[in-house]
Amino acid sequence: MKDSKIQSLEDRSRVLLLRTIKLCKSVGETVLTKRIIPQLIACSGSIGANYLEASAAMSKKDFVKCLKIARKESREYLIWIDGLEEASGMPNEDFAFLKQEAKELSYILTSIISKNDSK
Repeated sequence: MKDSKIQSLEDRSRVLLLRTIKLCKSVGETVLTKRIIPQLIACSGSIGANYLEASAAMSKKDFVKCLKIARKESREYLIWIDGLEEASGMPNEDFAFLKQEAKELSYILTSIISKNDSK
């Protein structure tokens, strides 16, 4: 999978979820990761799910609301991925990729929100 070539938000959010699951499997469950892993996977899935919901929104207000939730989840994701990295104590280049991808998704979502928010 050539992640650097993926451009659509739907595809990028799907890759974020799948790579997060793969990373969590490799880390495994410990006393420290038992709570972190479900939160991290939930956030990563919620980013894409809310983006898809926004894509099917029936109003501009609903569209923006769903994007704001997706952005909130991408920001929350960063806390949990930092926690997992610390708890795992293992070097893995996926941590850096996933953090950067979550940040970029947040920036993209912020840009779309700014252009569509009617404040």
